[in-house]
Amino acid sequence: MQQLHYCLGLPRTASTLIMNILNENPRIFTTGTCCMPYFVDACQQRSNEVSEFIALDKDVLNRSYINFLRQGMRGWFEAMTDKPIVFSKSRIWSEWLPHTVAIDPNSKYLVILRDLRDIICSFDSLVWKYPQVPNQTTYQEPFEKRMEMYCTDTQSLLGRPLQVLPHIMEVAQKNPNNFFLCKHEHFNEQPRETLQQMYQWLGEPNFEHNLDNIPEPDYKENDTTYRSLVYHKTGTKLKKLEPRWPKIMTEEQSKAVIDNNRWYYEAFYPEAL
Repeated sequence: MQQLHYCLGLPRTASTLIMNILNENPRIFTTGTCCMPYFVDACQQRSNEVSEFIALDKDVLNRSYINFLRQGMRGWFEAMTDKPIVFSKSRIWSEWLPHTVAIDPNSKYLVILRDLRDIICSFDSLVWKYPQVPNQTTYQEPFEKRMEMYCTDTQSLLGRPLQVLPHIMEVAQKNPNNFFLCKHEHFNEQPRETLQQMYQWLGEPNFEHNLDNIPEPDYKENDTTYRSLVYHKTGTKLKKLEPRWPKIMTEEQSKAVIDNNRWYYEAFYPEAL
């Protein structure tokens, strides 16, 4: 592995599909929901609890700790692929940016976003599609209450990464060349142009993807394991999607989502205001 990059952002944004498309490139390997952030979490916890770690000189400990993570992550992914570029996809990486920047300041971060109204509608459709899945929101609540809970519950699949998004943008402002903000709507409307922009950002030659025959991912995951509102299956042909929220939300409900998350719309979707 020559270079490790990260895919961050919000759920229900077609991040899995985009990773599957990039994985067609013989130089790029992409993961599903990557478990590596939990290794980092375990290492941080133990290195702050065990006396033998704490007894080390602080600078020695820090250098060794970062190098251990750097070499360990390299070994992990090299056991999976011989491709030179790896994209690790996990929204949890948003909470470990001081680590990832220290591990490799050349790593880049693909941040995928979407209109919150469509994300909410997508989640709500999964509530009704998979009633056997334990829901992280109280589905007996009225839709207006569910809309609020999706965005404000910091333990939910949307609320948690949404809360840390301002931190991502703070780091992105300091390192603009390392971050690429991809809005789902732009990719949906102009997928080839968006992919070409990604390759320019990565410093890689453009690759002509077959969007009518997207290959199966190398890194497969079983969604049943998560016991949550996740769904990572994608089709083999890219299809243009129409916005969901105009057919599901009333004008008042749409306005409530925007008003309750005004900072998000001011930053990323000012045209909706």
